[in-house]
Amino acid sequence: MSFVDMFPNQKKGEYALVEEKPPASVHKRGSKSIVTAFVVFAACAVLSIGSGFRKWYPTDIATDWSLKASRQGQRVDYNLTLSQSWRNPDGGHWRPLFVGNSESPFATINCQEGDTLHIHIQNDLGFPTQLHWVGVNHGSATWNDGSAGVTAYPILPRANWTSVIRTEGQWGLKWYLDHVSTPSVDGNYGTIWIRPAADRMRPYHLISSCKHEQQAMLDAEEKPAHVVMYNYQHREMPGLLAQLQGEGYDPYCFQSVLINGKGRVHCRPAEVTALNGKSIDSHGCVYQPSGAIGYGQCEPSNGDYEIIETENRRWMMMNFVNPGLEHPWRVSIDNHKMWIVANDGGFVQPQEVDIIQVTNAERVTVMVKLDQEAADYPIRFHALSDLQTLQGYAILRYPHRRIGQRLGEPYPEPKQENSIMALSGSPIGKAVLEDKSTLHPYPAQQPPEHADITLRFKATGAPDPYNPHITNCSLNGTSWQIFRGLMHPMYLDPNQALPDAPDPAVRNLPLGSVVDIVLENDLPVALPMYKHNKALFLLGSGEGKFGEADVAAATSTGSKSFNLKNPPLGYVHELPASGWMALRWKITEPAATMFHVFRVRYFVLGMQVPLFEGDDYLPEVPDRVKNMPHVELDIPEHMGIFD
Repeated sequence: MSFVDMFPNQKKGEYALVEEKPPASVHKRGSKSIVTAFVVFAACAVLSIGSGFRKWYPTDIATDWSLKASRQGQRVDYNLTLSQSWRNPDGGHWRPLFVGNSESPFATINCQEGDTLHIHIQNDLGFPTQLHWVGVNHGSATWNDGSAGVTAYPILPRANWTSVIRTEGQWGLKWYLDHVSTPSVDGNYGTIWIRPAADRMRPYHLISSCKHEQQAMLDAEEKPAHVVMYNYQHREMPGLLAQLQGEGYDPYCFQSVLINGKGRVHCRPAEVTALNGKSIDSHGCVYQPSGAIGYGQCEPSNGDYEIIETENRRWMMMNFVNPGLEHPWRVSIDNHKMWIVANDGGFVQPQEVDIIQVTNAERVTVMVKLDQEAADYPIRFHALSDLQTLQGYAILRYPHRRIGQRLGEPYPEPKQENSIMALSGSPIGKAVLEDKSTLHPYPAQQPPEHADITLRFKATGAPDPYNPHITNCSLNGTSWQIFRGLMHPMYLDPNQALPDAPDPAVRNLPLGSVVDIVLENDLPVALPMYKHNKALFLLGSGEGKFGEADVAAATSTGSKSFNLKNPPLGYVHELPASGWMALRWKITEPAATMFHVFRVRYFVLGMQVPLFEGDDYLPEVPDRVKNMPHVELDIPEHMGIFD
């Protein structure tokens, strides 16, 4: 039953389609209007047969899809206790995992746009931690951002902290992780679902002109399916990093992909023996250049697949998010197309595809029409990687009687011959792959016309002077070492320069200025780049070096690599391998933020930059931030990555 079926007499703040300026013909009485109404009814009524006939209520709609006024925002309190527990999520190996309220991934926190979240964090771990809320705008209150060493102290063992998140003007599936070291790779991650406000404009009328279909899509927001993809290893990250320091082991080899915490070990497919001409092991991983070995022979398991129930709905909203921080994923649903309706920057012009691509830290929201025969349909996840071939599955289930499988038997692995994706993630036949360059914001948004400041960054690496197995990575010439997460927060003393040459922080970005980041990649690997606190416009990207001084100079040459009219907007954008990328935003509030890579080994090795935006107007930091229990540490003598 839909929201409109349950509550036909809508009140202020409820979710129903309305029309700002209904055409005069809507109110006319006569034979023409009766015939028109009958035709529209006949065209749409068949859509309700699968889930029972729905009573028709007057829900006039407009082309701009305005909705009734939002409800009053509420305070939402949530208690979150961080700890560790022994777990075996893919059925292949027991090991310690970080859990929140005894779960990994942490249970989804639910609220509506306009609410204020108070998340009360208790640290029952044996080391400091702090949580960062990915894709959340804190305005100037970035001491709630969770960037330890930049905006706040870490939370000490047995201590607590409350993060306050104001959701006005932002919605969607957000996610969060530890932002001190690497627990996020070992189970420390969770999600927040912020349902969009009733008065936020939706693009559903661009998918279907039938108001019953549009209402079904609106109803789907009430209970979306969250699909959290997480590449999972059987070893803990501290041991892997120790092997990196001692033997040069690069921790890119995973045993499974967990979907909402469930999965199964699938060893290398028999038909795949190499990646780009390089031999691979039984886990599907390219052999390490250093000769280091991280795992023995792969042994398949019979862990559970995640089952997503359709529950007799006509449409389903699905939020795909990738907190795995290594492999991008390509995703398809057998016998179903997907309409992309949003990314982590908000609603987009809908795009109908067969395959979506979700890079590290990214969120992609789709609408799926549930119009197939009652059965189970595999959801396929294929790693898009030059270092490993890895596949995983979940199941989209229509209610039906399952025949031929005994109780307790593991669910059979879906057959590859039914897939529209190759094992590499490449489309098969006429399958349509998502085109991120055409995910234009909805309603349309145009970036500022000119930039006042251009920051030139370079994603690069240099040999560590003390350890031959370590590469010091950076964006502006200086690595942001992992130990800095334990240090005195820069936001408390914003004018105090760090003892680096050059200083890794970028300062003096005036309030109201428009800033471009022109980023070049010295590495032969694509890198997902993320900015805290603000979604960025992707003006353009390309191969090789950026040949001009700034975007203005590049566009004056007539280059077609740029879109200054309706470029994609998002928190995460992928920097092409050995290529360049241009991003733009306007500083509308003073804040301390960060810009960094979201691929775990490059993040750990220093590819991060603190940004002081509008630092001539930074607000006073509250006493509760200044007075957090903490330990003052001295800067290490050598300042190496792992000192």
